[in-house]
Amino acid sequence: MRRRILTVALSAVVLAVALLGLPLAIAIQRNAVAAERSELERAALQAAVMVSPSYRTGDPVELPPAPAGSQVGLYSADGTRVAGTGPSRLEPPVGRVVGGAVVDAATEHDLVEAVPVSVDEHVIGIVRAASPRSAVRATILRDLLALAGLALLALLGAGSLAFGQSRRLTRPMRALAMAARDLGAGDFSARPPVSGVSEIDQTADALAATARRLSEQIARERAFATRASHQLRTPLTRLRLELEAGLEGDVTALVPAVREALVTADHLSQTIDDVLALARERPEVSSTFDVDHLLTECVAQWQGIFATADRPLRLIIDDPPVASASQVAVRQVLQVLIDNAYRHGQGAVTLTGRESGDAVAIDVADRGTQPFTWPTQETSPGRLGLTMARALAASQNGRLLLAHEPSGTRFTLLLPAGGPGDAEGAASKSPPHVAGPS
Repeated sequence: MRRRILTVALSAVVLAVALLGLPLAIAIQRNAVAAERSELERAALQAAVMVSPSYRTGDPVELPPAPAGSQVGLYSADGTRVAGTGPSRLEPPVGRVVGGAVVDAATEHDLVEAVPVSVDEHVIGIVRAASPRSAVRATILRDLLALAGLALLALLGAGSLAFGQSRRLTRPMRALAMAARDLGAGDFSARPPVSGVSEIDQTADALAATARRLSEQIARERAFATRASHQLRTPLTRLRLELEAGLEGDVTALVPAVREALVTADHLSQTIDDVLALARERPEVSSTFDVDHLLTECVAQWQGIFATADRPLRLIIDDPPVASASQVAVRQVLQVLIDNAYRHGQGAVTLTGRESGDAVAIDVADRGTQPFTWPTQETSPGRLGLTMARALAASQNGRLLLAHEPSGTRFTLLLPAGGPGDAEGAASKSPPHVAGPS
């Protein structure tokens, strides 16, 4: 890239010098010849003024001194030199001055200016002024060398400027290329430094945005793998147990077992849809839903498996407001909490939906009193779902809290409450009701 920048810059300067320098060189040559002829004409006119008509009678002729390197001479009308310096006879081109006109002529070696000396409209003499053409060529060469020097300075200046600009551009471009290579190698934290060049910085911002999107996509895929393995394990196990129970019983027990298996398959399909939705994109937190409907749905889904384990599953609806969160994400959090209470808790499990200040509170409590701390992926893979549930709650601007009480363990999910007009019936209050065995 640096070579291309230098090539373009120098090519532009060379083209500009050629387009401007060639006409300027021609102008210098013409101006030098014109200046020299003007000087010769002035010297010839001065000499012509000093020539007296009496020179033809033998009076001496006094001519002004000639310019350095030049010749000034007086010639008779027939072309013979009378005084001054120059050839003994006028050159043929200069002879035309006899007609009374100033003649500009050039011989093989000289530039010549001839001025007539007239008396009563009769030419009585000719003043010839001449200078070597080599002197004019020397002047032209000196001016052209000066012009070439300026062109060289322009090339050097343009080259230095182009070199500096190329370094200014190539350094951030290299950093951008290195960041792109790191991104291709899987390092999504690679960020090229700010260069100060708007176009390069815009490209770097686009690359950084791409890195963020790829990082989020991979994080969602990893979360999908974690959630899928955790959230699908329980319904698959329940489906297997229901089918095995139907096979082990008599024919009359097979039909109810198949029906329960179909219900479990529907729940499994719902779980798959939820996990896919969470994996594809972050659920919108601006949506609202009825908490009591979601809690009733979750209890109905888990009622059979708790009954099989001879453990009560109760639901208390204490007039909770509508929640401003993603129903998909909240459903998955509740699935994790209920599954955790089933697997690691004891006794009856109670789900409570209630209002807590300007938030919605959902409690999942059991009678287990075993000390509990938040698991990590490295130390508690069996309870990884709780870590996932807490992350999902945070993604919905909520919180998942843990409380140890004398009666057992209680998880509380706090969610933002929707406005009074977000759901029908939000303005009317109903008394709390309890579902499930006592």
